[in-house]
Amino acid sequence: MSDDNSNKDTENSEESENEKEKNYEFIKKHGQVWKFCFYGFFKNLKFFEPYLFIILLNWGYSLLNILTLQAITEIISYLFEVPSGILADRFGKKRTLMACFVFYIISFLFYFSGPNYLLLVFAAIFFGFGEAFRSGTHKAMEIVWLENHGLLKYKTFLYGRTRSYSLYGSTISHITSIVFILSIPADRWIFLITIIPYVIDFILIASYPDYMNDRINSDAKVIDEVVEGFKGLKVVFKNKKLGKGLFSSSTFNSIFKSLKDWIQPIIKILIAALLITFIASPTPEQEEVYTKLILGLIYATYDFLSSYASKNAYKINKQVSDTKKYIDLFFDILGICLILTGVFFWLELPIIIMIIYLPINLLYNVRRPMTVDYIATISEKDKRATILSVESLLKSILVVILAPLFGFIADITSIPFLFVIVGIGSIIINRLLLSGDCNPGGATCELEEEFYEEEV
Repeated sequence: MSDDNSNKDTENSEESENEKEKNYEFIKKHGQVWKFCFYGFFKNLKFFEPYLFIILLNWGYSLLNILTLQAITEIISYLFEVPSGILADRFGKKRTLMACFVFYIISFLFYFSGPNYLLLVFAAIFFGFGEAFRSGTHKAMEIVWLENHGLLKYKTFLYGRTRSYSLYGSTISHITSIVFILSIPADRWIFLITIIPYVIDFILIASYPDYMNDRINSDAKVIDEVVEGFKGLKVVFKNKKLGKGLFSSSTFNSIFKSLKDWIQPIIKILIAALLITFIASPTPEQEEVYTKLILGLIYATYDFLSSYASKNAYKINKQVSDTKKYIDLFFDILGICLILTGVFFWLELPIIIMIIYLPINLLYNVRRPMTVDYIATISEKDKRATILSVESLLKSILVVILAPLFGFIADITSIPFLFVIVGIGSIIINRLLLSGDCNPGGATCELEEEFYEEEV
């Protein structure tokens, strides 16, 4: 009898595995899933991304001007995050996502119409609207599709598949952007070219089935939801341990976001100096060609390696016994990398700076999942979503403050001085205010993926 039961258990197990494989194949081959994948691919074809700072600098704007635009986008994106979610629930996710691409396209048209600064401000505002209306909406539509097919437990598999195509889009975008930027009649045309994949994505979203326009009836007032989000800030002051975790995450993320694209002006300046060494009298055209070529390759390489780091961050998290200790260590390493960037800028060694900027990107993509997992572990289960919203709010506030401040400091002193000061300041703030309050057992909470996986 025991042998018969054993055989039956084996058969049931095999049937279960067979059913799982069938579902995997169903998801892989389904036409709607291919639409999900290509949505992410086309969304990440931001051909202008490696050159935005360069274009604005060439138009005569200071770093303060440029980073003020970044701050405007950030504050619009956050302020309309909650209202856009409520609109998606009331008027439909499909319509909301289509609207986001309209906002993006309007933004690109304003950028193309520059260099008038007022037009660039409107470009930054509409890009912020696009970010707010896009954030989380498509992932919610994927959930609707999974529920419709009774496959909700395969959400991680579907997210991983669609995310991979987003990463393919980023890598291909930065490689092909080299060809575009070197062949178009003027740099501003890169914004018009970027409209093409966004129009394709608009049409793609329009072709989604009507049931994915999923909406609910709600009597909640938008202003009440926004006020509740700000009320969540009180947790920072009431819970010291959680407050440290939140400030550590938001401060690190805001510094990274404010400085990640500074590789553009740095490379532009250093390439000009480097060419003088090898070419007696390099022309401005030669400087532009080499700068654009190198920047495109740098962004493609960073995206490819960062995606690998992000995908494997969970392995590091499983191995560490004290998550907060490593979170603090990564903050110190960021500070050291920033100091070294400033030093090697003074020494005019662009190759070393390119190498140093790589671990800065890798640190962010490894630290982010670890930090969110740690915050969730020390939070009450029913308040995790609120706590993560507070973290996002803090990051937005700090970017709005730090981005223009960094631009101002660089304009009145120098870029290398800024990096050294920010690097030293990061280490001091981390050691004196943000480190400690460790979690002895490590981060043991396994969050649902949608809580912390940022769209790529």
